[in-house]
Amino acid sequence: MLNGYHYTGPLPLGSVVAHNCGAAGLFSDPLNPDVLLVAVEEGDCYILIVSVCGQERRFEGPVTSLGRRKIGQDLLVFLREIQGLDPYNEWGTMVGVRPTKLLHKYIDTYGSIEEATRHIRDEFSVSKEKLDTLAAIGAYQRPYVEGITDKDISIYCGIPFCDTRCVYCSFPYGLYQSYEYRDDFIKSLLLDIEDIQSLRQRYVLNVDTLYMGGGTPTVLDEQSFHKVLTSLSHLIEEGREFTVEAGRPDSMTKEKFKSLQACRVSRISINPQTMDDDILRIIGRGHNVQDIHDMYSYVRNHTNLAINMDFIAGLPYQEMHHMVHNMDYICQNLPENVTIHTLAIKRGSPLYDLQMQEQIPHESVVRDMVQYAKERLEEAGYVPYYLYRQQYMKGQLENIGYTLPGKACIYNINMMEERQTIISAGPGSSSKWMKAPLFRQKKQHMPKDVTVYNETIQSLLEKRHALCNSFWEVP
Repeated sequence: MLNGYHYTGPLPLGSVVAHNCGAAGLFSDPLNPDVLLVAVEEGDCYILIVSVCGQERRFEGPVTSLGRRKIGQDLLVFLREIQGLDPYNEWGTMVGVRPTKLLHKYIDTYGSIEEATRHIRDEFSVSKEKLDTLAAIGAYQRPYVEGITDKDISIYCGIPFCDTRCVYCSFPYGLYQSYEYRDDFIKSLLLDIEDIQSLRQRYVLNVDTLYMGGGTPTVLDEQSFHKVLTSLSHLIEEGREFTVEAGRPDSMTKEKFKSLQACRVSRISINPQTMDDDILRIIGRGHNVQDIHDMYSYVRNHTNLAINMDFIAGLPYQEMHHMVHNMDYICQNLPENVTIHTLAIKRGSPLYDLQMQEQIPHESVVRDMVQYAKERLEEAGYVPYYLYRQQYMKGQLENIGYTLPGKACIYNINMMEERQTIISAGPGSSSKWMKAPLFRQKKQHMPKDVTVYNETIQSLLEKRHALCNSFWEVP
């Protein structure tokens, strides 16, 4: 299989090349590339020369956005063909992260889901099955994405730490127990959250949903966890959706559950990734299957929290019977939401650095796992409600969230479709200010380095105030 590529040429075309090379499973590698791509702009035409495996292929197109897209689509087909892969598969030549965002844009333009999916079919050669999934998700989401005002927002709080590192994780976050300035981090985060409260009051904002994610938020010690949750609870009215990722059972305690309930949290994420102890150990999780079951039972018996659960298709040494076991567990226990992720191999992850790709199932097997999960979940009464894609996903597949009717995690819709402003707190988080009808973004990215975040928190908050002021135009 091909691994690396190197591109030289016009930057606008380079961005398209990067997306399509990533969709074909290639990483940027200027030192030892398997694929060389050289582009020039001659008059009103791009010319791209691709050299790989002793072959040379030429692609041409006009110097327009449509011309760049066509070159990218042809390049993707060629790179997949030369690797012996299905050149189109179910998603055709669509490589974007948010297919449903494009769907809603086309619904706005053409007036119906049917016309929107037809346009996507014609433009990207997407299969009928994927179009049907897009249509079902679009129909579910439409009531939530219509009628949003500029003053309706969601809030995200990010805790950029875990207590172990999963082999597929490429986040530049560290282990909480190894970070020397934990007290400074909590102090800065509380200041960040309190500042959002001042923004909420100043601009009279309506907070629809609040999501505390990570990393692993529950890695915080009990006292810090309670302080942060309490501060967050002041941002949202009782009865609104308040979600906390509690994905690792080994990071939860009864005291932390008490904090969740005291602070009016309405749902949590329990993220097993797999219900097989051997694979859990291989991927670096600090819990076992019994821990997952015990936590699930505790939540059902002692709280009224809704539950999200995540599973991954394509983990090292995973076979179809593992996914069958995962779905058996889901269909017996019926958490409100289930997300089926497709493994994405990312540079910087232990999975990539340790050369474990040989232990990953073939993309045809991963595709069968994803399809099997879809069929079992829909038979059990679940419906798809959000979808996104990433580069370097096995088989160019997708991540799909399923929900029992009426139980969707609305934050996932708001975040994925980018039609509502999301204000964020914490290192590595991103605020996005969105305004209809074009939904063009103003953005602020908090530093990923926690120490930099701590040391620059005041200037970061000042920048956020300036962006808020320009967006809501307060004199």
